[in-house]
Amino acid sequence: MPEPNGEVQRVDPGWRPTFREVLALVVLVLIMVFALVNLEDAKIDFVVDQVTIPIFFVIAVPALIGFIAGVFFQARRTKRRRD
Repeated sequence: MPEPNGEVQRVDPGWRPTFREVLALVVLVLIMVFALVNLEDAKIDFVVDQVTIPIFFVIAVPALIGFIAGVFFQARRTKRRRD
């Protein structure tokens, strides 16, 4: 609706994801689907011990850690560029 002085009020579209964010989300979803399909157990050998856990955790936990690290370092890089 036009303002009384004749100007059209613009509406801020809000947050819109970038191509990079959409791509990261798609990759994350594909990794999670791949991890959920692999629910068999796997033996993980550490130097001092051995554990048996589902392959899901072997795939999902490092992927999530990498995703979180990428978001953190991207935010840090963006902040540095602004300063």
